[in-house]
Amino acid sequence: MISTKLTRGLAGAALCALALTGCTSSQDSDSNDKDSAADGGGGSSDGATPGVENIDPDDVIVKQDVTVPGSDKNKATIAIHSLEVDGKTQTLTMVVTPHFTTADSDASISVYDVWGENKFDPQLVDTDNLKVYSPISDTYEMWASDSVFTETKNNRPMIVWAVFKAPENDIDAVDIRAQENWPKFTDIPITES
Repeated sequence: MISTKLTRGLAGAALCALALTGCTSSQDSDSNDKDSAADGGGGSSDGATPGVENIDPDDVIVKQDVTVPGSDKNKATIAIHSLEVDGKTQTLTMVVTPHFTTADSDASISVYDVWGENKFDPQLVDTDNLKVYSPISDTYEMWASDSVFTETKNNRPMIVWAVFKAPENDIDAVDIRAQENWPKFTDIPITES
């Protein structure tokens, strides 16, 4: 009697194992196909290929050297890399290089430090149509570089960005006020990405 029960139990276990093996092998082959498509650069359904944005810190439209608000000694170079419209948004990309005489060369300096202990909140100014664009905000968080956690070493450039609503009017350029205490950038061209 015991051997009959044992035989039935082993047969049932073997069937379950066979069924599970069959299920998992087809899933494994599907997942392997998906992985190979991702690794092979299959791209998305619209034909776009994933990539990484190429930002050359030396390739800028215009730059200015400014004094950090609240400091006589610390300066920074603020440069505009691009202002690109893509659908309903436009993205401002800047290159910021701190030159702090009060800090060591290996000291970490944040956007907050460069902006004189103020948050990064640039404004795009359309003077022809009397409009000002601020970074898009979603529940108190701006679509922009984090002022505190975006940082670099002294005298090394960092990339800083902000996303705005696309221009409402047909315009080719805007003025950019990066910080209230600094001269504005004028006639910055808007490009299509």
